Amino acid sequence: MKKPENESDSRVHRVGGRLHLVHYFPDDKGNRIATVAGACVMALPVALTEEVWNLGETLSLGRTLVILALSLLALAGFVWGLFYGKRIVEFRGHFLKRAVSAYVVTFLVALLLLFLFGKAPLDNLRLTLTRTIIVAFPSSFAATAVDFMK
Repeated sequence: MKKPENESDSRVHRVGGRLHLVHYFPDDKGNRIATVAGACVMALPVALTEEVWNLGETLSLGRTLVILALSLLALAGFVWGLFYGKRIVEFRGHFLKRAVSAYVVTFLVALLLLFLFGKAPLDNLRLTLTRTIIVAFPSSFAATAVDFMK
C-alpha cells in the first residue's frame, strides 16, 4: 500500500555512530523536506514572553554579543558532553559542524517565530538581533537535548 503524498516519512540514519530519526515531509513537488522540531521546544514559549521583548529593547549591543558568545561556548560544551566526550579528537570536524549548525538552525527558528508574532521588526535590526539571540539561548540547548534523545 502506497502512502499518500502529503504523509510524512521517517528514516533512521547513523550520524557519528549514533542512530537518529529524521522526519521527511513532501513539498508541493513531491520532494522530501527534513524537519527540525527540537529548536521549537523552547523557542516557542520563550518567544511569547513580554520580558524577552522588553529585554530586547533595553539590552545593549555589547551585552547581546556577550550572550551570543556564552551561548555558543555553552552549546559547544553541551554538544561535547552529550555526543563526543573523550572522542572529541577523532571527531573534531563533526563536532564543530554539529555545534554551529545547532545554533544556526535554532537562531533561524527563533527569528521566524519572532517575525510571525510581529516582534522582529525589519526596520530595527538591532532589536530583532537582540530578541533573537535571547530566544535562541535556551532554545539551542533544547534542540540539542531533543537531538540526543532521538
